[in-house]
Amino acid sequence: MNRRTVLRTLAGGGVLSLAGCSGSRVDGEVGSNDTPLTFSHDYETQGTLSGTRIVVDVTATNEGSEPITPDAPVPEVVCLFSDSAGETLYQSGREVMNQVGVGESIDMEFKLAVDVDDVARYTLESEWVTE
Repeated sequence: MNRRTVLRTLAGGGVLSLAGCSGSRVDGEVGSNDTPLTFSHDYETQGTLSGTRIVVDVTATNEGSEPITPDAPVPEVVCLFSDSAGETLYQSGREVMNQVGVGESIDMEFKLAVDVDDVARYTLESEWVTE
């Protein structure tokens, strides 16, 4: 590689690593939860080649007295992304399809890549799904 190519690569990587770092803070909370899962969660803003995205990392722990199995009913965890007025911008859901023993945890990830600048909050909700 020549010097110019190396400098362009380094400059592009520097810009990419700064993308999304100037955004405002996003607050997160657990809303309704009808399941024995307890949640720990955090988010990060990531710069990508196609723009900025928000990634919510969730660890769900079965605090119930029985294991969660793939047989119905299963918990569905939904992440709602909303703006400062409380309007939902996007929502994404994941059904727990693997067995989770008592005291065991599973990890989930929810991503938002549109309307990132408008997001002020994310809310996690969990309910039983019978299908």
